[in-house]
Amino acid sequence: MRSTRRQRSAARRAFTLVELLIVVAMVGVLAALALVGYRRYMHAAGIAEPKAVIQGIRGAQESYKAEMLEYLDVSTSLNSWYPSATLGDHKTMWGGAGDGDTRWRMLNVTTDGPVRFGYATKAGTTANFGGLSANSGFTYSGLGGPLLNNPNYQPNGPWYVVQAAGDRDGDGTLALLLTTSTMSGIYWENETE
Repeated sequence: MRSTRRQRSAARRAFTLVELLIVVAMVGVLAALALVGYRRYMHAAGIAEPKAVIQGIRGAQESYKAEMLEYLDVSTSLNSWYPSATLGDHKTMWGGAGDGDTRWRMLNVTTDGPVRFGYATKAGTTANFGGLSANSGFTYSGLGGPLLNNPNYQPNGPWYVVQAAGDRDGDGTLALLLTTSTMSGIYWENETE
């Protein structure tokens, strides 16, 4: 009789199969939510590097102009990437022997470590950004046309343009970022590429 009471008492304390399935389902839902949040975080982190470097370039250009009364023309074109001429899913140390290394040193832009994106900056004093055109990969989604031809952003004096591009996942699609001395923000496309 005692053994049947112990068996009944033990049966009452155990989990049923339904209860275990509910707990497993709840853990699965929480894991799915965490994965979505993690992906969102990783996409945001991937575009944080070029935004920070572009802001550094903007600050360096403004400092240079405060001393020299003009912006520093660093790159040979807006598609001459620094610190590495090849874009891909690799990191490159800042301060390498890329396009215009001496001029980049004059601009005095630094990073905390290797970067995934390539950067280019052109400057001048002519109207209409001197006929520059941004990387042909820009589609200018939601805008009436290329930023450098937009009358809202045309310079009245010295100007600079900064462009960044990177292929974080190696699929051939570039994440592109662009800003100018006449823009208050950074325009980007394919930030989650």
